[in-house]
Amino acid sequence: MVYLIPLLCFVLPLIVAVLLLRGGRGLVVAVLVLVLAVVMAWAIWKGRQLSGWEGLGYAIVAMLMCAPGILGLLVGSGIGWWQTRRKAVQE
Repeated sequence: MVYLIPLLCFVLPLIVAVLLLRGGRGLVVAVLVLVLAVVMAWAIWKGRQLSGWEGLGYAIVAMLMCAPGILGLLVGSGIGWWQTRRKAVQE
């Protein structure tokens, strides 16, 4: 489960970003990255307010869910941009 959740949080945003960029919706990807970054900052801030095991859940949300999601969106947007550019050059 420790490997499955970050993998899913990476792969699903990657696919969504590729599809959005190929469809010309780059602004939506930027908004999604911003939302995930705000959620990650909130989770880190909230986790730092708690002591001991109580803050661990917020750290897990930040590092095992939000960070791979942001990375997946960024990698997926790069792949989608590259595919769109390659297709435009070939035509």
